Amino acid sequence: MRFQPGQSGNPTGRARGLRNKRTILAEKLLEDRVGEVTTAAIELAKAGDPIAVRVCMDRVAPRLRHGPLDFALPDLVTLADVPVAYNAIGQGLAGGELDPEQTALLMKIVREFQTSLTAAEHARHATETDPGRAKAEPGGGQSLAEFLRAGRS
Repeated sequence: MRFQPGQSGNPTGRARGLRNKRTILAEKLLEDRVGEVTTAAIELAKAGDPIAVRVCMDRVAPRLRHGPLDFALPDLVTLADVPVAYNAIGQGLAGGELDPEQTALLMKIVREFQTSLTAAEHARHATETDPGRAKAEPGGGQSLAEFLRAGRS
């Protein structure tokens, strides 16, 4: 029986926690030799192998992934602040203050600000152009109690 186009043969996907057979096999093979491999990596690092040094240092002192970011991002209050923020982030990348990963994170933050502010503006505009809409739609200025009372009547 063929599956319909666009329909998965396994809609629930891989079971949670199920691992690849190759990964399990590789772990079992390495498990018996982990001490030897570790010793060899340390010896290579002591001999000056840059990759071995990096591997050993990553284990001893892993790189911080979410440390504090020392960058002066302009205040984001209105949509007019968005291009200013994008420019500051671009200048920070160009000047070496930010690495590409930090730049991507800040760009995402500014984009999310822009998206949420735009959505709020659209909602406000819709309410202003159709005043009856605020009472008819949930979240249009009504309290939860008012909304529930309106639904019962």
